[in-house]
Amino acid sequence: MRVYTQFQQPIRTLALSMSLCWLAPAAQAQLSGSAGLLSNYLYRGISLSDDQAAARLALNYDGADGWFAGGQVVNGQLAVEQHRSLQWTGYAGYAQRLASGLSWEAGASAYAFPRNSSWNFHEMYVGLSGAKLSGRLHYSPDYLGLGERTLYGELNGGWVLAPRWQAFWHGGYLYSRDQALSNRAEARIGVATGLHGWQAQVSLDLTRTRSAMRNNAYTGANVEADWRRQMVVSFARAF
Repeated sequence: MRVYTQFQQPIRTLALSMSLCWLAPAAQAQLSGSAGLLSNYLYRGISLSDDQAAARLALNYDGADGWFAGGQVVNGQLAVEQHRSLQWTGYAGYAQRLASGLSWEAGASAYAFPRNSSWNFHEMYVGLSGAKLSGRLHYSPDYLGLGERTLYGELNGGWVLAPRWQAFWHGGYLYSRDQALSNRAEARIGVATGLHGWQAQVSLDLTRTRSAMRNNAYTGANVEADWRRQMVVSFARAF
């Protein structure tokens, strides 16, 4: 997945919310990145750091001709793991702006868990973005190595609150064609700010899974069909 935010400088490279995908193809080739800390590393509403703090390093390259690529590494920890391990994400794709002002993109992402390689998986995605709203649809033929074909749809938006202050929101739904108990909805709303290359973000994250969800690699336990609420704080230095 592409790691970037919908906001212009000074928080363009915040890269702390994986769900934010406000597309703005670069007019010239650009390499950017960030290094930071998160109070909880959430991926589509599920913690991949066992509800603990995690460190993240992200790099992004936007080519002048519309091609882009990048990735990130996080020292995460699934609930079924005893120790921390690196989790890798890489992506590549193509983006183009239409005469209408909308932008479209298509690409692929790969996810790797070196300590548990059976969970490695990849996705393909397409997206469309406007001035205040963006959306994406992702497809995986073998989500998290569970043998499930999944579709994940997301919508993202944001607005300016004050100089250097932005509000954002995100909503997503994961649908499994092979296991209905894997379906889940998640949402996020928060604020972000940045100054002199330093960036910060705080959000309220909500996740709702199906009842009687089986034990899984994410949580290691059954999950009730209730909304789970979590506050997440992130800090990063852009470069």
